[in-house]
Amino acid sequence: MDNYQFCVDWALNQRITPSTRILDYGCGAGHIVKALRARNVDAFGCDVFYEGGDYSKLVESEYLGKSIKRMEPDGRIPYDDETFDFVINNQVMEHVTDLDKVLSEIHRVLKPGGKVLSLFPDKSVWREGHCGIPFLHWFPKGSRPRIYYAALMRLLGFGYHKENKTIMRWSADFCEWLDKWTWYRPSKDIRRSYQKYFTNENELEGYWLSKRLDKLGSISELVPLGARKLVVRKLGGRIFVVEKGALNNQSA
Repeated sequence: MDNYQFCVDWALNQRITPSTRILDYGCGAGHIVKALRARNVDAFGCDVFYEGGDYSKLVESEYLGKSIKRMEPDGRIPYDDETFDFVINNQVMEHVTDLDKVLSEIHRVLKPGGKVLSLFPDKSVWREGHCGIPFLHWFPKGSRPRIYYAALMRLLGFGYHKENKTIMRWSADFCEWLDKWTWYRPSKDIRRSYQKYFTNENELEGYWLSKRLDKLGSISELVPLGARKLVVRKLGGRIFVVEKGALNNQSA
């Protein structure tokens, strides 16, 4: 089970009715939207389709501009207030510059009592998931030594999306991409921002790992929950659900 399927299964396990509407924020090519619609769930998506990751050409024509829309230039989600019962974001938030603005928009389009599922890599993860180099995102933006560190890791066999580039060219390009398109935040800052708009945080890292290891059955349950959470957080980031609450005065 990959993250897409995990999000789909989570949504299907909620209380779904004919009037339920689900939004995939930062939907990319629309895998989650397509999978939910195939199960007769009224699912929608939105994405900025930014320069650093434009998947709009991979979205099937029957969805693009209809159930999957491009974000407004000012970052506004292109749907009315209180439209959705559930909002999903799958490894999206590390790409947004203003987390509070995004969460405010999600709060706006979510119905009262609606839930948000977030798969959110924070700064403490051990592996930078886009290029596969351990700890590369721990270096300060603009740091020259990290280019040589990335090159060393490539020599040791790490790294994704190599595209026949030389090791140094690949390392420099990926560091530049990370500077331009990622903002890894400490977990405490993420929690503080979410608490301005949402309540009742429920951590799902243990559940996520159990689903990923479902072929092992009850064996995975023998690992203490705390250990399972730690493994997931260090390898992939935080996974949690929150509910729409009244706006905290701090967000005003």
